[in-house]
Amino acid sequence: MTDLGEISWILGIHVTRDREEGWIALSQQKYLEEVLERFDKANVRPISTPSLPNHHLVHLPSPEADVKHFQRALGALMYLMLGTRPDIAYTVTALGCHAANPGTKHQHALDRLF
Repeated sequence: MTDLGEISWILGIHVTRDREEGWIALSQQKYLEEVLERFDKANVRPISTPSLPNHHLVHLPSPEADVKHFQRALGALMYLMLGTRPDIAYTVTALGCHAANPGTKHQHALDRLF
């Protein structure tokens, strides 16, 4: 084992640490910016909630939206959820249940999550 000094990056997560104050901060800002660029969402405005309250998504027998695009976007957001954004976990999970047959309402919910 080799001591490489203070950690600053691990698995794409930026680590900031202040030993005197006793805190550690994790950030995936660079990854998030890349994801927003990749899915043409770089100009979206932030909102306070990742999903609409009491908004129920219906299972569809066949897809109405591009399945691969939906799954790629959802997977990118899932990595954020696991790393530094537990606040989007419910919405990512709910959309994941519809990843095989996404519809236009599912796509709108995904866009809101971005």
